[in-house]
Amino acid sequence: MRNQHSHLLAATALLFVAAHASSDTVIWEQIPGAMSAHDMSPDGRWVVGELGEFSLTGTYLYDTVTDTMLVLPPEGIYAKAVSDDGTVVLGDMPDPDDPDPTMGTVAGMWTAATGWQSLGYLPNSLECPSRSDGYELSADGSVAVGLSWDGCNGRGFVWTQATGMLELEPLANGNCRASVVSADGQVIGGFAQGSSSRTPCIWDAATQDGELLDPPYGDALGEIHGVSDDGTILLGEWLTTEPITRAVKWTLGPDGWEREQIGGGSLLPGWSGNPLDIADDGTIVGFDSLMTNRIAWIQPGGTGDIIFLEDYINDNGGYVPPDEDLHVCQAISTDGRTIVGHSWPMTGGWIVRVYPDCAGDLDGDGDTDQADLGILLAAYQQNADGDLDGDGDTDQADLGILLADYDCGT
Repeated sequence: MRNQHSHLLAATALLFVAAHASSDTVIWEQIPGAMSAHDMSPDGRWVVGELGEFSLTGTYLYDTVTDTMLVLPPEGIYAKAVSDDGTVVLGDMPDPDDPDPTMGTVAGMWTAATGWQSLGYLPNSLECPSRSDGYELSADGSVAVGLSWDGCNGRGFVWTQATGMLELEPLANGNCRASVVSADGQVIGGFAQGSSSRTPCIWDAATQDGELLDPPYGDALGEIHGVSDDGTILLGEWLTTEPITRAVKWTLGPDGWEREQIGGGSLLPGWSGNPLDIADDGTIVGFDSLMTNRIAWIQPGGTGDIIFLEDYINDNGGYVPPDEDLHVCQAISTDGRTIVGHSWPMTGGWIVRVYPDCAGDLDGDGDTDQADLGILLAAYQQNADGDLDGDGDTDQADLGILLADYDCGT
């Protein structure tokens, strides 16, 4: 134990150089073996995506609390959404009705009891190249939304066990997609083919009726990328006077949906802003895009400027290696303490954890200091007395949190 402590203390001396007082301590780390991270449960516990590096090798369900990864059955091609309790995963799978399993794909749903099961497709759907694609789940996993086809004209769908797959009202010039849904499964957001390109729209899941956010023809360019759990805030893109779309949010008010720009609309001049998710405190995460290029960003608290996610991490005690590029923020927990995303093209999933001030205060005196370090070292790989990240043990990750938070109360 003495040699182990000596090694840790040597590392501690180096890490103290970066330790500083901060209102938050932010830690970045890769999700082991993950190529992507598409969705996360609102409590930050469950994450889904694809495995492998540079190529698909299956799908996964990752438990951030126990740090365990469940490799899902090989029928799953993509894992795009997860229910709040982690028991339901939505994605895509080979069409079981297609004689050539390498061709058509369909929206699929996984549970431990059933494995992957096809959600089917709309009656006139051709292989375009899929027959249907799953995009998002309600909180309990009972409502799924996505894309199917009328011939090869895109149609948004809503699915429940009771109704099967239902077509959402085609809007503007058709070619619609349902991309997101509120926690209760009632408010659906996505896009329709407007007067010139994609235009933002929403649907009522109960009636399948839709509404353009720029009626009557959908002249505005953009789409809906996110919706708050309660369905009262939409996140998406909107064309301004410049030839790029800007990050905006719509808030449901007494006179309908009221739109406002998020920060400057984008992080970089000439790039399009894409907001994807929002926390209860208003923090918004997303990314800028320019052709195939992506860069991840965050707007802390939902006010002020959009900032580089990497800068936010490094400025708050975290460390992102120089060879790592943070391209796409996919989701943020409702408490704003966990963020997931991946590089683009999908070459690595990652997770960001935000710990409150004095997260390393183990003895409860309001400060993170030498006494707390002693407690952690005594518990190191022995018990959970120094467990700061909630994974049930005391390890290097906990030491990193404590050192990044050192002297927080002074």
